[in-house]
Amino acid sequence: MAKKNASTVGDPQDSSTRSIMLDLNQPLPLLPLRDSLVLPGTSSRVLVGRHISLRAIREAESHHEGTMLLVLQRDSAIEDVKLEDLQPVGVVAHVLQVSMMPNGYCKVLFEGLFAADIREVRFNDEKKLDYLIASATPRDFYFDTSDSAQERARNVLEEFRKYAGQTDLPADLFDSLNEADVPLQIYFGIVPFLKLSIEEKQKLLEVTSVSDVADKVEGALQALQDVDALTRKMQSEVQRKAQQQQRDWLISEQIRLLQNELSTDDSTDSKVLEAKIKAKRFPAEIQEKLDEEISRMRLMPVASPEYALIRNYLDWFVNLPYGVYTDTELNLKTVKKTLDARHFGLDKVKERILEYIAVLKLNGTDRKAPVLCLVGPPGVGKTTLVSSVAKALGREYVRVTLGGVRDEAEIRGHRKTYIGAMPGRFVQALRRAKCMNPVILLDEIDKMASDFRGDPASALLELLDPEQNHCFSDHFMEVGIDFSKVMFIATANTEQDIPAALHDRLEIVRLPGYYKHEKLSIAENYLLPEVTEASGVKLGKDIEVPTKLVEKIIADYTREAGVRELGRLLEKIARSRAKEIVLGKKVKPEVTEAMLTQYLGAPRFTSNRLPAPGVYGRVTGLAWTSVGGEILSIECMLLSGRGQVILTGKLGDVMKESIQIAISLVRERLRRYGIDPMLVRKTDIHVHVPEGATPKDGPSAGIAMTLAILSAFTQIPIDPAIAFTGEVSLTGDLLPIGGLNEKALAAQESGVKTLYIPVENGKDVEELPEPAKKNLKINLMKHIDEIIKILLPVKKKVEKAAAEKPVAKKARKTKAK
Repeated sequence: MAKKNASTVGDPQDSSTRSIMLDLNQPLPLLPLRDSLVLPGTSSRVLVGRHISLRAIREAESHHEGTMLLVLQRDSAIEDVKLEDLQPVGVVAHVLQVSMMPNGYCKVLFEGLFAADIREVRFNDEKKLDYLIASATPRDFYFDTSDSAQERARNVLEEFRKYAGQTDLPADLFDSLNEADVPLQIYFGIVPFLKLSIEEKQKLLEVTSVSDVADKVEGALQALQDVDALTRKMQSEVQRKAQQQQRDWLISEQIRLLQNELSTDDSTDSKVLEAKIKAKRFPAEIQEKLDEEISRMRLMPVASPEYALIRNYLDWFVNLPYGVYTDTELNLKTVKKTLDARHFGLDKVKERILEYIAVLKLNGTDRKAPVLCLVGPPGVGKTTLVSSVAKALGREYVRVTLGGVRDEAEIRGHRKTYIGAMPGRFVQALRRAKCMNPVILLDEIDKMASDFRGDPASALLELLDPEQNHCFSDHFMEVGIDFSKVMFIATANTEQDIPAALHDRLEIVRLPGYYKHEKLSIAENYLLPEVTEASGVKLGKDIEVPTKLVEKIIADYTREAGVRELGRLLEKIARSRAKEIVLGKKVKPEVTEAMLTQYLGAPRFTSNRLPAPGVYGRVTGLAWTSVGGEILSIECMLLSGRGQVILTGKLGDVMKESIQIAISLVRERLRRYGIDPMLVRKTDIHVHVPEGATPKDGPSAGIAMTLAILSAFTQIPIDPAIAFTGEVSLTGDLLPIGGLNEKALAAQESGVKTLYIPVENGKDVEELPEPAKKNLKINLMKHIDEIIKILLPVKKKVEKAAAEKPVAKKARKTKAK
């Protein structure tokens, strides 16, 4: 055990004399040091307790005139020290004083003489293992006293003197350093005051030239000066800011006291806020809470952060339009006229709004306003319809976008104790609306997310429940806020993405995509007047777009359920005409097909996307997506193989299961066509649905899959102008599907003439518009065999042979018996 206790600068003259006179040809006793180091030219006390260390000190005093080697251990935890456990360079030191302690330890005062390289370490007696001895070689450069070395040492000492002038170093330190005649003694005399780690001190011992020692000491001294300068600067800055804050507080207190002396009590913040709050006539529960906060505010200084927090809290209540309601338009004819003027169709939504107004007119209260959710593909006018509803009702309109919201605090707000805390979006919406009964649009309610910060959809449950939203709890407001008279209307693209609990609180109104005749009417009566007015051209005078041209734009340039892209194209035509008018070109108002190609480019789509007829194994199916309906060309190919089923086109699990059911249905019916069902085991069935990059799933392609596989086996083609949609069970029953309106729209736009659907979808057929019913021949079927008999009929000869084959087989068995 060896611990450093103190450090002073030794006598350089005596050190030089000893180092010159010392003979290192003989091994010296070695003292391994754990966590201390004695540098050349310095004196330090070391606490010694190990047996081998005490024996080595006695040996040095008895036979070596107190001279011994001090070497630092690489690992202080090692007890049995070997050569590899020691640093390569140690210090030859002289024992000046030994003081025994009651516990058997001793404090030894060493004077470092010079550094030496350790050559060999061993025990004095391999049997007794009393103490360690070592052979060492002194470092020659230690006594370098050249003029350049002396000059540099004096410069370093002068820098150290400047640093010491700003610290509490002993005054007699520089006397001993000035008397040193060897530069290294000056450097090592400075080192104990540079706050170096023991590893850095050991590296200093291991350098091989005086200039290297000077470089390291200068670098450490410069780093220490920089740290001290930075510390002094920070202390000065902290002191300055503290003084400034104290000064500001004193000034603000003086101003407050002067204001209290000069002004009346009624003009203070608390009095003004109290008067405004009483004028609002809040319920007793809210009034009690606000009175409590005002009482707290009166006891606080104006400069207090808590004062500003309470003031902000009270300001929100003062600016909340509590008790302010706008009058609702109760004339049904006026409301209907306003809605019809801005939107074509959408009869279900308009009817629901008129029902709400009728109930409001009879009851005279809107305590339970409806919570509607408009579900439909993009571009059908969900968002603009809500603004039209607000205008028709004569109410304020506020839009709250929920797409991408994933923090519950966006709905309920933050606790007012947080810095920058605010109420949730819906309390802010009331403040923007300046009334308590606005129409609030919850846009993209199906696109909310959730993470570690909470689930905003769950926070909406209380807000959208008519039984609870009269006392909605906002974290910032800390009291119940009445939302019962607010009319909430949400929008969504996909009903399945709305959380189940939230879905239960919504009244779903589905907005289907527009048919061709509806798009035509919207374009001529709504879009064209709007885009021409926005572009500065006059409809009828500067530009005319014939009906046939609008139909061409719808058929050849758009593929959408709504009319958003159609509006962009019409706007582009209007802008092009405006450009021609500004450039002075003389053109007729009527837009021709040649002009249309010039304005919009070549057609993007063909009017008929159906594949060529006459190919067996290919059937037209229908699919529903969040942006409308689509047609699916389902293809089947039979290959010689081992009965494997190959599926391509990025099909989902449900669609894969539909294909397995279809194969089972086909195998059971192959014998009717004179085909051995065992052929399936020798045939690979490859089913593909084009547009392979698009994921596809769902059971509604069951009918089409079954007919495609059966068509491939029987080699009977099915007309692509005939489309199918519906799920099929393992027994062949046809099960109902959804999205018939969008699918029928896609079928009609693609040139499909006949549609086969399950009989249970008959109720949906009645809701289709008349043009869809007129242009599509819709067949309601109950079983898959009903469709097979019509489209894949069995020839009479084949049917007769298939019926006789089992009879002949039975006769052969009887004869064999």
